[in-house]
Amino acid sequence: MDEHKKTYYALLGVTARATQEEIRLAYRRKAREFHPDVCNRFDAEEMFKLLNRAYSTLKDETKRREYNEFLMAEMFQKEVVETSKRHIREFRGSFDSNNKD
Repeated sequence: MDEHKKTYYALLGVTARATQEEIRLAYRRKAREFHPDVCNRFDAEEMFKLLNRAYSTLKDETKRREYNEFLMAEMFQKEVVETSKRHIREFRGSFDSNNKD
């Protein structure tokens, strides 16, 4: 999966139920791994910035709550889109089967 499309939790390798301590430890581990002075990956600097943004958001309870609400809204929106697509396919399918008679 493209690193830039992962949730902040996935980026740090923790679950949404992670404690502040688990988030802090995961951030430190990932930050050491992707620090541009240590990591030779071409995207190390970008990954390091993403990790900092993720940690900055998840360590603050207010920002974390807002981020979780954003994730829930995004998930709901995707579900609505997928449901709509399924209904359209079903409608087209029933329309096509009616024309075969």
